[in-house]
Amino acid sequence: MIHLYGVVEELEALPPVAGVGAGPLERCRVEGLDLVVSREARDGGEVTQAALLSHANVVEELMARSGAVLPARFGHAFTDEQELADAVRTKAAGLARTLNLVRGCLEFGLRVLGGDSAAENGSGQLSGRDYMQTRLAVERGRRRLARELHEPLAELSRASARFGGASSDLRQSAYLVPRQDADAFGDRVRLLEAGHPDLTIVCTGPWPPYSFVANGEGEA
Repeated sequence: MIHLYGVVEELEALPPVAGVGAGPLERCRVEGLDLVVSREARDGGEVTQAALLSHANVVEELMARSGAVLPARFGHAFTDEQELADAVRTKAAGLARTLNLVRGCLEFGLRVLGGDSAAENGSGQLSGRDYMQTRLAVERGRRRLARELHEPLAELSRASARFGGASSDLRQSAYLVPRQDADAFGDRVRLLEAGHPDLTIVCTGPWPPYSFVANGEGEA
């Protein structure tokens, strides 16, 4: 079983850590792409915490040593070299483009939760028509506020991706931020927190750019 950790660029040497199942790390090249893998003598079968941590540790080490990394999520495993090569070959052009997108970047996650809407408070005193108008006005206000929160962060990002999140979320997004702008991104999040004390703003990261692997375009 071959475990894939990611596509890398400008990696001078493999990190001195073991992969899943204590397998040593290896490099292989497919369609001009540099891959980091390890081998396990048997199918890993049940997913274990140790395997997840080993995979995450390898990816973090690659991030620290490479000019660009497209991290593979845990579970990207192949029975042999041919299966791996076939899988990479079909996506090689897109992988190369996305590798260029994420070069020198980190991922930050953002989740914003708002309070109860005015339409929900006191809805028993409104007619059906007034209730719907109030709901529409509240929803427009939520979308406007979400844009106001997003735009200052997007200015410091190379790309962003938005997710559905829970119904109470004003925004749930990932931002692809150049390393040199990571501190400024954190400062801007803190400014948004100070400017919106009524909101709960949770920023996580930095992470490897997992959210930008499948879709190298992000949000317009």
